[in-house]
Amino acid sequence: MKEKNKGERTKLSLIEAGIELFGEHGFTATGTRMIAEKAGANISAIQYYFGGKEGLYRAAVVHIAESIGGYINPLAAEIRKEFEKSAAGREVAAVCIKKAVTGLMNMMIKSEGPRRWSLIILREQAKPTAAFDILYESVMKEAHGLLSRIIAAGTGIEPDSAEAHLRAHAVIGSVLVFLSARETALRRLGTDDYTEEHLRLLDMLLPAMAVSTLDAEIYGTEP
Repeated sequence: MKEKNKGERTKLSLIEAGIELFGEHGFTATGTRMIAEKAGANISAIQYYFGGKEGLYRAAVVHIAESIGGYINPLAAEIRKEFEKSAAGREVAAVCIKKAVTGLMNMMIKSEGPRRWSLIILREQAKPTAAFDILYESVMKEAHGLLSRIIAAGTGIEPDSAEAHLRAHAVIGSVLVFLSARETALRRLGTDDYTEEHLRLLDMLLPAMAVSTLDAEIYGTEP
């Protein structure tokens, strides 16, 4: 049992080191020796547990997806229940959107985990590898689709339309920008981190902005 626990600790240490180094340097520039040294593990452990650097990278992305899913999936289930038990319309859509944005804020802006994962996610968005499918299929697709359906119900547009998907993406992006472009925001605010006052303002601002997508009119498009 002790050997098993030691092995699990070694695997987790390698995964956490991989998340940090792959995010900072990218896959190609990150060597297995760098990861092993960061994790305090023998370099042979990477081959033993993961079959090589590619397997470790995949395990790191799976770890990120599972961590995000551990928060997003229960939130999505709660919002889905609220949405499906009520008659579709703007009022219910607004409540669900506010809940979604508040939940995303709590995870993406107010907790430390996403800051450790964000560089790998941004790299996968900019130049997707096969590992992007793990992130997309396990957490992004369903959550994005649910938000598209909620927005469609509140606006009367088709849930699978490009407009619904783009409105949903804009809502998600309004939260993610405070993580992905965090340094720009902090420079403008003249601080090293978001303060309680900044977070209080975002608690009011972002849900209100997100709900406004229900009222945004698009001109010059076909019905």
